[in-house]
Formats: sequence, structure tokens, C-alpha cells
Amino acid sequence: AGQMYTLTCTGTIVGDTTLTPVVTWSNPNGVITNRSDITVSNGVLTFNPLRTSHGGQYTCQSTLSEFNSTMLSSTQLIVQIPPPIITTTAVPSQVAITGSNITLLCNVQLDPSVDSNVTVNRTWIGPAGTTLGGSAPNKNGSIYQTTLSLISLKTTDVGIYTCSMTVSAVVPQFIVQTTVSGTIQVSAQAVNITAFGSPVAGQMYTLTCTGALVGNASIVSTTAWRNGMGGVPRGNDITVSGGTLTFNPLRTSHGGQYICLSTLTYLFNSTATNMTNVIVQIPAPTVTITSTPIITSYYAGTPLNLTCTVQLIPQVD
Repeated sequence: AGQMYTLTCTGTIVGDTTLTPVVTWSNPNGVITNRSDITVSNGVLTFNPLRTSHGGQYTCQSTLSEFNSTMLSSTQLIVQIPPPIITTTAVPSQVAITGSNITLLCNVQLDPSVDSNVTVNRTWIGPAGTTLGGSAPNKNGSIYQTTLSLISLKTTDVGIYTCSMTVSAVVPQFIVQTTVSGTIQVSAQAVNITAFGSPVAGQMYTLTCTGALVGNASIVSTTAWRNGMGGVPRGNDITVSGGTLTFNPLRTSHGGQYICLSTLTYLFNSTATNMTNVIVQIPAPTVTITSTPIITSYYAGTPLNLTCTVQLIPQVD
């Protein structure tokens, strides 16, 4: 379908070249005459363009009027469906943040020459080779669309998804079909926070943030740290270098929420975040007990004062 196709019928009188039969073409609907996409001329039946609705039985009739003689010859025209155009995309993007939702779309557009009733079936194949569901194809003009929703995207969901669409058309007495496939790469933007050391006041404590595009290791993200108020962590005892946030020494005032932002700027302008709470532990203070007066022996009835002193480290602020 969609191309020019020609059937030629010739009638001859063997042994007498002076007689020329009259050739006509017909189908079950009657004698074929010229129209916009079909022409008949000197026994040549031309379809331009050929359509799926043109499929069926065609009969050539060769008539010799001098002898009132007629001969017939028939052929079955089975029209093949041309491969449709297939496109795939993702909404809002094929790069998504882990935990978010994305929808994969697969469209096939049929050639206008496919004018018979058609049935379109879809098959979605996931990265692990498993067959997935997806919506039944929805028709909009000559376009059929199927969708596949990925809910709460996980890193295990990344990879290549394949959409296959099979188009079947019923032509007289026959069913013809064609299958096309398209793929789409799904990547997940993940942010991981790793702690080094114990969150004890007075010690060094480090938070490291790494941002990655799972499924496409060639794209590197940039990371930045923010505190719970949205500002950049600052202080003489706080250093930020790339994705590493270091407290040296850690103070109780450092406790709270810290947010890592991972941004992809190459091809995509996407930022993902992850959050951690720093709960600072107070180290055991120094406890001393003194007495007054300072003597080694005490007698009943003698006044005695005991003093208990608790000393905290300076980082308990």
C-alpha cells in the first residue's frame, strides 16, 4: 500500500494477428472504470497509490466480437501494509528522579493508504526482558498511542524499554499485518548520602553526597549542600568541598537537617535532593567531687561540704 501497482492483461488470437480482442477489468462490484486512484487503459489496470481497500479478486475479460467469444482470467490482489512510523518519548522526561512518576509513550502513524479497518496490538518489554502491560492503543486519526506508567521510579527500573506495535488489516478474504518496534532509554537520577565517623561533639564528622544518573554513567552531576534553612553551611569549623561536608570539630549547634542537591546540566537541567538529620551526641562530661575542709578523716558532728563539678567540652555549645 502507498505505492503504484499495475496489473496488465493481454488477449491474443494465436495464429491470427489481424484480430484484436477487447480487454476489460472487473471486480465483484462490477466493471472497473477510471477514478482518482485507479486508471484502466488498454488492458493495464493501475493503482496509484495502491490502498488496502483495493485488495480482492480482479478478473480480466478478453472479448472477440467477431466470433462472440469471451475468455476470463482472475487474480487475487493481497495488499501488504507498509511499515508505519513509530516514535517513543517520555513525560515529563526520560531522565527522572528516583521516587517520581514518568509515563512512556509509543505512537505509530499509519500511511494514509491503509484505509481498511485495522486492529493495533501493543507489547511492552522491560529492561529485564519481561513483558509489561501498558494501555491499549488509543486512536487519534491515523495515530495509535499506547502508554506505560512507571510509578515511584526505582534504580532497578532504569534501562531500555521496547514498544512493539502490530497492525492488522482485513482485506477481502485475507488478514495482513506488520509489526514495528521502538525503544526508549530510561535513566534515574539518584542522590546518596554517606556518613563517616560518629556524630559526637568534639570529634570530626563528615557527610559525603554523590549524585549519579543510574543507567548512564557517562553523565556526571554536580553536588551542593544546604542546611535546613536553605543556606550554605558556614563556620570556622565547617568546610564544604564538592559533595563533602566536614565538621571539625562537630558541635551540638551543628545538629539539624542537611540537604544535598545533585544537578545535571548536560543535556538535562534536573536537580534531585536527599536529606539527612544530624543528631549530635554529647560526650560524657568530666565529673569531680571535692570536700571542704580537705582532711582525710571525718568525725561525727563535724561540718562537711561536698562539691560535685561537671565540666563539658567547649563543643557542647
